[in-house]
Amino acid sequence: MSEPDDIQSDDDLAKQVKTMSREIKLLNKKLMRSEANRDRAEKMKDETDALYENVLHQVEEQKQAIEDAQARLNEAFEVISSSITYAARIQRSVLPDVSILDAVTQDHFVLWEPRDRVGGDMYWVGAWGEGCLVILADCTGHGVPGAFMTLIVIGALERALKEVPPGKLGDLIARVHQFVQVSLGQHYERDGSDDGLELGAVYFELGAPQFTFVGARFDLFQVIDGEVRNAKGAKTGLGYRGIPYAQTFEEVLVSHETGARLYLKTDGFTDQVGGENRRMFGNKRFKALLLEIQDCPMAEQKQRLEKALLDYQGAEGRRDDVSIIGFQI
Repeated sequence: MSEPDDIQSDDDLAKQVKTMSREIKLLNKKLMRSEANRDRAEKMKDETDALYENVLHQVEEQKQAIEDAQARLNEAFEVISSSITYAARIQRSVLPDVSILDAVTQDHFVLWEPRDRVGGDMYWVGAWGEGCLVILADCTGHGVPGAFMTLIVIGALERALKEVPPGKLGDLIARVHQFVQVSLGQHYERDGSDDGLELGAVYFELGAPQFTFVGARFDLFQVIDGEVRNAKGAKTGLGYRGIPYAQTFEEVLVSHETGARLYLKTDGFTDQVGGENRRMFGNKRFKALLLEIQDCPMAEQKQRLEKALLDYQGAEGRRDDVSIIGFQI
């Protein structure tokens, strides 16, 4: 009876051997896959390290490029800034000394604040014949282009003053228009620039019962006995293409009333956006401000006007050049 048991035992052994053989094969396969995975992992690590080094190299190159660009930008800024500072000195040097107003007015102030270090607003005060001429102008543009325009206009004005007889204010402004238009090549039809200016001019003689005003898109404000009056200017500017070369400008004769204070302003003040509703300062608010400060000396009025504009402007950026001339004959 023992022999069949021995045979059965051999079969079982054979089965166990086969099972172990399969398991060994599976283990070998798993081992091979593990080794392959390890090789891939090592390869991936090497590739990752190489990629990381490449990224670091690119970052360093970009950092150096940014530093080089920043250095060039700083150098360019210094050159431009120095040039504009120099230009500002030139522009201020060609603007007239307002001390002449000390001799011919009871009181006065000149507020001239370019939005940038140079600007497109200009003023001119000086003797003309037996009287005094006061001009405030707003040229197209601001910054450097506007400053170029002011130089053109001052040159045109000085040429016109040599040609036009003193006191003929309308003829003077018309001649300035012609000189500006010709200087810019805008007196005949062709493609190109279309630049010019708006201007207000007052001519007065001491002791005269009236003075003369000419406005080109410009008004004259008068504060008299708690009232603000406007002398309106023409609706055309100076120098622009399309304005006739022979354009005339009407003279407005204004009675000289004792105690009256006169103001010329560019639109940079009233066009400034601010306040809770982000609206322009406007002429209505400007007139109310003139009445509020009417009894103050002119130097104080200038300070009050500056503060009012800054308070209204708040966090808003300055939109334009701001200029006001106030004087009492």
